[in-house]
Amino acid sequence: MIHTQRAAIEFNFPFPRDLSPDIEQAQRHSLEWARQMGLATTDTAHRFLEKWNWGRLTGHCLPTARGANLDLATDWMTWGFLYDDQFAGPLGNQPDRVARITENMMGVLYGTSAAPREDACARGITDILQRLSSKMSPAWMARFRDDLKWFFIGVLRMTTFRNRLSQIDTRTAFEIRRLDISMDAVIDLIEVAEGFEVPEVLFGTTQIQTLRQCVIDIVIIQNDVFSLPKDRHQQEVNVILAMERSENLTTAQALARVSSLLDETVQQFLSVKAGMPALYEVLGLGATDRARMDRYIHCLELMIHGCVYSHAECVRYSTSSEHTQPIAGRGFIQDLHLDAGIEPGQALVRTTQG
Repeated sequence: MIHTQRAAIEFNFPFPRDLSPDIEQAQRHSLEWARQMGLATTDTAHRFLEKWNWGRLTGHCLPTARGANLDLATDWMTWGFLYDDQFAGPLGNQPDRVARITENMMGVLYGTSAAPREDACARGITDILQRLSSKMSPAWMARFRDDLKWFFIGVLRMTTFRNRLSQIDTRTAFEIRRLDISMDAVIDLIEVAEGFEVPEVLFGTTQIQTLRQCVIDIVIIQNDVFSLPKDRHQQEVNVILAMERSENLTTAQALARVSSLLDETVQQFLSVKAGMPALYEVLGLGATDRARMDRYIHCLELMIHGCVYSHAECVRYSTSSEHTQPIAGRGFIQDLHLDAGIEPGQALVRTTQG
């Protein structure tokens, strides 16, 4: 059954949308993978994974992904959501512990841990990285690891702000969310789905970086609109809530403003897209690279539109009390042992405060 949630604002995009035909297989695969990795260890946890249906969510975000590529992307989504959700409860208000966890995850990410990690969290991300490395170049893997690093730091940075939400303005809320939402890593998976890599000479251009940033900001707005009831209940960093508090706006006023901001960001995306042929000409791109870049931008558009349906159909964003409570004690957190044997990461605490 598909559960749809009505958003507080309308999301009407001039972009195409699609859904991968392989979502059911991806969902089955992710459920079994989560069991094998030890990410879900109770019947309750398994039921929640079935209800959340990351296979369908991923199929909306990456509709051109098929077969093993969609399986891999869904496993990453499953791992990413479960990791992020560890910090929605009491642990998320303890930056010192989260700093130790973050430092450990850096060691897993770059293979610098003093000793092999046996916890489920490390097993899951290590498996994903190994499978990706068989498909993608070392340069792409370095970029993906870097994006994961900033996701880990973003989650930590979020914990340093949870106890001072009244001090967060709109700009700061966007800065916090741009890291902890981990959309850079999700966007990277377009190249996995498509079977090609964005040339390095193009990836660093202002145009490509702007297009990616537009996608990220649009998805942040989507996420914070759909998560608004839950985030208000759980006291999370949320762009709409930051607008209300810092600018003394009503909820209706904040939603109207964020709707205008959404329209501006869509127009910025379209403007940059319109100028891409001129960039191709300046850089002397051949027909193959031009076609691939046009395809890449098409996939960015699909992701923008698809994420609306991911949010609307995912019960994770339901206002039901079953889905607004932290997942602690349901077969996820207590079995991951994220902070076991980790030394304090004082440097990370210093660099992520404020």
